[in-house]
Amino acid sequence: MSLENYVTGLMKNPSPDLKGRLMLSLLDKLEKLYLSQVVKRREAEEKAAEDCGIPVISVGNVTAGGTGKTPCIIKMADMLEKEGFHPAIISRGYRSGLEKEGGLVSDGAHILVSQAMAGDEPYMMALKLPHVPVLVGKDRLQSVEKAKKLKADILLMDDGFQYWKLKRDRDLVLLDCTNPFGYEHALPRGLLREPLDALQRASLFILTKSDQVNEDQVQEIRSRLEKLAPGIPVICACHRPSRAVAFTKWMERNHEGPLSLVKGKRAYLVSGIGNPAAFARTAGESGLFLTGEMAYDDHHHYSDEDLRNVISEALKYGADMIVTTEKDAVKMMNLKEIKRAAVPLYVLEIEMAFPEGEAVLRKQWEDLK
Repeated sequence: MSLENYVTGLMKNPSPDLKGRLMLSLLDKLEKLYLSQVVKRREAEEKAAEDCGIPVISVGNVTAGGTGKTPCIIKMADMLEKEGFHPAIISRGYRSGLEKEGGLVSDGAHILVSQAMAGDEPYMMALKLPHVPVLVGKDRLQSVEKAKKLKADILLMDDGFQYWKLKRDRDLVLLDCTNPFGYEHALPRGLLREPLDALQRASLFILTKSDQVNEDQVQEIRSRLEKLAPGIPVICACHRPSRAVAFTKWMERNHEGPLSLVKGKRAYLVSGIGNPAAFARTAGESGLFLTGEMAYDDHHHYSDEDLRNVISEALKYGADMIVTTEKDAVKMMNLKEIKRAAVPLYVLEIEMAFPEGEAVLRKQWEDLK
């Protein structure tokens, strides 16, 4: 077991053994040190924060890990475009080739760099949003200037809740309903990136994966947020399948693939994500008949040998198609086996939906025009 998995297990365990209690005691001390440094950095950076001259909407979270920021930003960018805005997305591009120096992933017409240079999520956003500029770089202020030259009139700042060097007009904070408050502790004792009183900076709370918990749990989260940040609106969101696109078409930014065409097809799933069970559930919701799956570790880097193994298993299970996530598809784009696969590969696209909450979301930018 890796140290990361061991510590995560301790976060979840209310009654650890002696070894676990000793480890938690050490993590408590490190948590206090971490929080003191975070608060100091936030205070210093907020004092010197710059106003970029056009509206900025930050989409972020208060915990480490995925809460659905990428599908949320894709949905918002699409909504903004349809309302006559010219949005651009600025992202750090964590661990990408362009993270340090910064650069354009897409100019709103063409994708200009490889997946490795862009990073997985920015590249995926560029694929899904052919008319929206996507910029990456640790220095978001530099990205802002480039976006303005591309005639952007509103910015979506990916993972911006802890980027205090840039003033923003709205702070949208996403919370995963399955673990909204990061085990109630900050890193490394828990998953919180800031103290919970930071939630008072939010303009809107979006409860993601709301369909994966019951209504009582959702109401409990709402009540807790009202105590932590009174008066801030809260909406629910869920992920739903939208299309199943042939891999070669998906690479060309062709997103035609009605779910009706794959309904009842025998599908073998492959993924390297944190929650493969959620992917299997979403695939089932799309109408696919699941024959089997191969689940790699989260953030898995695919090889042609991996794909050959997947194809072999799919054939064994009599699958009509192999289905993967968009996140995994980005990491498979350069594999030679894709084009000669004996079983066709498809990408299951998902979208974020806001049952009864889309009008509340839209209000976040209505007065920014």
